[in-house]
Amino acid sequence: MILRVLSRLFLALSAIMVALPIIVVCGAALNSGRTMFFPPKDPTFARFHEFFVTETVWVKALSNSILIAFASAALAVLIAWPLAYWLWSRGSRASAILAGLGSMPFALPPIVFGVGLSFLWTFLGALGAIWAGVVSHAALFLALPIVTISIGLQSIDRAHLDAAATMGATPAVTFRTVILPQTIPYTVSGFFFALVLSFNEFIVMFFVSASSYSTVTLQIFNSLRNGYTPTMAVAAITFIAVSLAVFSAVARWGDLPRLMGAEPAKT
Repeated sequence: MILRVLSRLFLALSAIMVALPIIVVCGAALNSGRTMFFPPKDPTFARFHEFFVTETVWVKALSNSILIAFASAALAVLIAWPLAYWLWSRGSRASAILAGLGSMPFALPPIVFGVGLSFLWTFLGALGAIWAGVVSHAALFLALPIVTISIGLQSIDRAHLDAAATMGATPAVTFRTVILPQTIPYTVSGFFFALVLSFNEFIVMFFVSASSYSTVTLQIFNSLRNGYTPTMAVAAITFIAVSLAVFSAVARWGDLPRLMGAEPAKT
């Protein structure tokens, strides 16, 4: 009984510690002036209107963040699928090595990976190109869809494959009708994980953008020279909202327990 009360108290305190900074940031975004106060002075939604509509710098940074996040996540999934499928279907040493190489950038310190990419894109004459940022983030977060898709493939009951082969299905038909439908939630989850991390990433983008363009994270850093402003709080709220939406979608349509490492229930 005492342990149950203490555990609930601990969870309540943890929730309060997480919620308090969010409440402060949300309140600071409502200031009418250019200085952050809490409680806000003369509360208004003008800073939200500036961030999403009128302030060209922030609107452009937001559009760049959205473009890079969606494009890099899609590219990461397209690269991860054949690697994960080859590893699952063949299980050869070569496929394991390729999957390991694809996951390696995620394990490196971001500053090391960012510096290496800046030298690479400089050598190729692409430093500062937005497509180079897309490729950089796709390489950085490739490990996420590799892992989620691999989990999805491993969850397929081999009896389904045997049944398809018994019915005369070709490998292409089996892939289209058995494998792909069962792995869609894991593919979507990998896409969303890569998307939300790309949207929030700063270090690698700082090196590969070479000040040619800004994402929201880079624009926050650039704006710090003028001090903290309520518009930065709006950007922080945007990050929180995107993360909540993405992880809620994964929890709703993906297999979140398996993605978090839980074993499937035995029937």
